[in-house]
Amino acid sequence: MANNLPVDMELKKAFQEMQMKMILTTQQLKVSDAQIETLKRNIQHSKLVDKELSGIPEQTKVYEGIGRMFVLAPISDARITLDKKIKAAEEKIKTIESTKAYLERSIKESETSLRDLVLSKQQSRQ
Repeated sequence: MANNLPVDMELKKAFQEMQMKMILTTQQLKVSDAQIETLKRNIQHSKLVDKELSGIPEQTKVYEGIGRMFVLAPISDARITLDKKIKAAEEKIKTIESTKAYLERSIKESETSLRDLVLSKQQSRQ
């Protein structure tokens, strides 16, 4: 029975580490999902604004928001800015999705290593 105690403590520690990793990773995945949803809404908003601008005569000047102020600019400039915003958001989504994939792989690898540890401990007892 004294021989089993260190093994049980090792497994307990491995399970605790896995649990902490799962909690942290799950939180990171939720944050990533929220960021992606926000970026998708921003893309949709920019596309809707661009669609509305496409129906206005090209020589019309519009106000473009820059930070906390608005600047009078040609429609073409406003549409270019919207296109840049859309492309930047799409790139950010790709980056976040690759980070999510890495986190998911990391969890699976941890689960596999923990499973292997449990199996090796069971085999060593026999």
